[in-house]
Amino acid sequence: MQQEQLLAYDLGTSGVKASIIAADGTVVGTQTESYPTHYARGGIAEQNALDWWSGICRATQALIGRSPDSRTKIAAIGVSGHMLGCVPIGKDLEPLHPHLLHSDSRAAAQYAQICRDIGAQRLYQMSGNILDARSSLCKILWFRQCRPEIYEKTEKFLQSKDYIIARLTGDPDTTDYSDASHGELMNITTRSYEPELFRQFGVDMEKLPALHRSCDIVGRVTQASAGELGLPAGIPVIAGGGDGACGSAGAGNLHPGDAYLSLGTTAWIATVTEKPVIDPQQRLFNIMNLDGLTSSVYGTMQAAGASVNWVRELLGVGLDEMNRLAAEVEPGCEGLVYLPYLDGERSPIFDAQASGVFAGVNQIHKNGHFCRAVFEGVAYALRQIADAQREFLPLTRVHAIGGGMKSTLWSQIIADVTRLELQTIPAPAEDATSLGIAAVAGSAVGIFESIDQALARFRPSGAIPPSVENAKYEHMYQAYTRLYPALRETMHFLRQQ
Repeated sequence: MQQEQLLAYDLGTSGVKASIIAADGTVVGTQTESYPTHYARGGIAEQNALDWWSGICRATQALIGRSPDSRTKIAAIGVSGHMLGCVPIGKDLEPLHPHLLHSDSRAAAQYAQICRDIGAQRLYQMSGNILDARSSLCKILWFRQCRPEIYEKTEKFLQSKDYIIARLTGDPDTTDYSDASHGELMNITTRSYEPELFRQFGVDMEKLPALHRSCDIVGRVTQASAGELGLPAGIPVIAGGGDGACGSAGAGNLHPGDAYLSLGTTAWIATVTEKPVIDPQQRLFNIMNLDGLTSSVYGTMQAAGASVNWVRELLGVGLDEMNRLAAEVEPGCEGLVYLPYLDGERSPIFDAQASGVFAGVNQIHKNGHFCRAVFEGVAYALRQIADAQREFLPLTRVHAIGGGMKSTLWSQIIADVTRLELQTIPAPAEDATSLGIAAVAGSAVGIFESIDQALARFRPSGAIPPSVENAKYEHMYQAYTRLYPALRETMHFLRQQ
């Protein structure tokens, strides 16, 4: 009997990765296709949903071209995607406007209105999430108030992975609990949409997709989509999950107390909890897990790998060269510190108007100092998140995933600064999200007894402990924490131009 396989799509900020994964967890093949993001003043960060679909089609065709036997072995499809977005879909699954990315903060006026009319604290108590201008709720309200002609034509407001599922199955009326719980759209206690919230702002709840558990089979690949992908029609498609929740599962974060770090374009630390953590200072937020029952408490920073890519392009160096230059500089960068707020910041300040800063610059600083300062600045941001979580639960080690973990230097800096042991998993760190959604898809069609059983072979197998020399970073961390309070008004003033 031929071994069944699973097809996982991971929609990231910079591109989509398609992976074929065998029932024993072996990655048969992967293919990544990139797509652009349009940035503009006014907090605009957009992607064309059609670019996601064309990327998925190209990636799938390339995978099947290299492994033609897989075409008839795929038992189910799972999709994960970047969260906290909003794309309005009309009839015939037509995107009516570019997708507003998680970093898009154009809805500042709608954020202010919600704070005034309801109050951020009340909304936080209900949703377990922290409202800011990038929230999906603010984005939907922006369409209603600023693009009413689009709002009226909208059949459903979808997250990124939900649009792909709609294209696969022909049905746009589906989302999962993880995505819905992250946009201030859902009551995290009742696990349902909050009717009062939508009535107050005149938003039609029928424009929101139905809630499903991630493992629910929500449709099958249509004949039309199968032709574009090069696959047979009829393959089951599950409801899927947001990339945060899928990465959490793929990293082995399945039981209360399990914690993980994801180091990609953005970065976050998440810990599984028995019930949501409500932080009086509103630095942390909660997302439901793929089981649709438990949740994880998160702290997320906006520009981790994005900061690395930005400084690389600025200096004209590759990643290996950046690592080499940074390694030649002593910890602390001889007084240079970087605030990684290129796209505003989420935890712990939740300020869409914040901006990036290099402080302490003088003539001794060369390219290597700026390279290392970026690595260290991201680590300081993660330290703030770790310290906030430590106020509510013990946190000494995390499972570590994401493309950033390829840098041994950066990984060690993060361990030293955050005082966390980074536990590595046998699978490549960048495959964790795909493995997580494949595990859910496999359990949905009976290939695995449970997600836990599917991921048993990917328990942590190595560790990066904090170095005893991490005290060198303490002085610079104290400087880091002083910068934002001192510069906040100036940052906001500069954004007004």
